[in-house]
Amino acid sequence: MSLTIVQARNDLLSKLGVEDPTTADALTLQDVAIALNGAGQMLQTAGQDYFTREEITVGISAGTSIYPISRSVQSILGPVRLDDEKPLFALESQGQYDQFDRIFNDGEDYGPGSGEPKAYWPKYLKQGTAGDICDIELYLAPKPIATGTVVIEVVKDWIELAVSDLDSTAELPVAQDYTETIFLPIARMLVTRSRIFARPDLGEKLAADAERAMAKLGVSGGFPNEEQPAPPRKTEG
Repeated sequence: MSLTIVQARNDLLSKLGVEDPTTADALTLQDVAIALNGAGQMLQTAGQDYFTREEITVGISAGTSIYPISRSVQSILGPVRLDDEKPLFALESQGQYDQFDRIFNDGEDYGPGSGEPKAYWPKYLKQGTAGDICDIELYLAPKPIATGTVVIEVVKDWIELAVSDLDSTAELPVAQDYTETIFLPIARMLVTRSRIFARPDLGEKLAADAERAMAKLGVSGGFPNEEQPAPPRKTEG
């Protein structure tokens, strides 16, 4: 079972000596939110495979070929399926989309043309921590001539947590295999920076656990993974 936000909150509060979450003051809860966000952002920097995956459905309409992915999504995987049945092939570049009709349909005009979609191109708008109102746009080619849906497998992105989120039973997007081995050890180490942390003996253990987690994480900066293709990882939800 994946880790929920409230479970992660309670775990970090316990490291601060707060066994009853209802007694935690606002500043302490802020320390917890900062620690959770810090750990999540480290995993985000290291690569997409540390996060859970899911399938989402996007409605499509006649005459529209570009669709914003408004969910908190880090990456689109393949395949994308039209009406949950027909796989669409992935284009190699936006240039192929811009000349789809000429390259793939023997047309004479630039653009995707019109018809039943055969291919897709994911355009990533997010740059580092700065992002557009839409982080990802899905381009379909040809431009649909009928309504329908596309089903997409995606990698979830980290969600920025506020204090008001900490009592939520929603699951964190961290893949289950890495909650105990990487995410929580790093978050526990980060929460020791709280003003109320007062156990040097525990601090040494948490620092050692975090060091082992960081070694496994292998943070080298940048996204996606520096090693391409990324080494295989398990990503059960």
